[in-house]
Amino acid sequence: MRFALLGGDGRSVRLAGLLAADGHSVVPFALERALPDCAPSAADAAAGAEGIVLPLPSEKNGALFAPFSADSHPVPPLLAGAAPGTRVFAGGAGEDLRSACRRGGLPLTDLLRREDFALKNAELTAEGAVARLMEGEGALRHARVLIAGYGRIGQRLAAKLTALGADVTVLARRPEARTAAELAGCRAVKRLPAGADFDAVVNTVPAVIFGAPELAALGGARALELASAPYGFDRAAAEALGRRIELCAGLPGQYAPMAAAAAIRDTIYSVLED
Repeated sequence: MRFALLGGDGRSVRLAGLLAADGHSVVPFALERALPDCAPSAADAAAGAEGIVLPLPSEKNGALFAPFSADSHPVPPLLAGAAPGTRVFAGGAGEDLRSACRRGGLPLTDLLRREDFALKNAELTAEGAVARLMEGEGALRHARVLIAGYGRIGQRLAAKLTALGADVTVLARRPEARTAAELAGCRAVKRLPAGADFDAVVNTVPAVIFGAPELAALGGARALELASAPYGFDRAAAEALGRRIELCAGLPGQYAPMAAAAAIRDTIYSVLED
């Protein structure tokens, strides 16, 4: 099978090797700083392709997410060379990409909307968050960590930190989430407790829940942002307060690119088999 691989980070680089090792033809584009023999244009890469793979996230600030490319590439024109019926795989597909796929008759699979992939990605994200926390000056054992949200990522991160001896508190709106967190050995709260004293706060909720008052109440705690826009930490308020928010997008690509690439490959194969 012929795949066009458009943009991406270390995950895309490893994915190219995995697909090629399985006997597929892989034509990369916008990966010229990492891979040789990139196609001169997206149209050349897509011509004759049976599958087009865009990165996770597929776009950033309206352009293809392509840190290994020297140029900026608007997303909709990237698919101009694809024949109708060509399958497109992407992560976090925006409306521009969705519209381009509809116009071109290109079946689109958003990997992040598939539960099988989302679970694997959550596991790798949680592992990356632990690695990021370990880059601090303190040990995780006995560290006081607040995790906002108890979804796929929050659950896995809480389990990993608890196993390492951290004192984990989960901030969750839903009572069933708080109960699940307590049964897993964590403290659970509905709102930020008065006099909060944490070494680190990790947000997984894609909605602003830490405004200026909450940020001020966190004192000197590290603040890690794992959620996508609009994020959980009010970045303008943080800047006004002189607080640093550590944006942790793409943790699987930073800390486990080979495992992340394998998860993408396996999900693509599952879609094709279905």
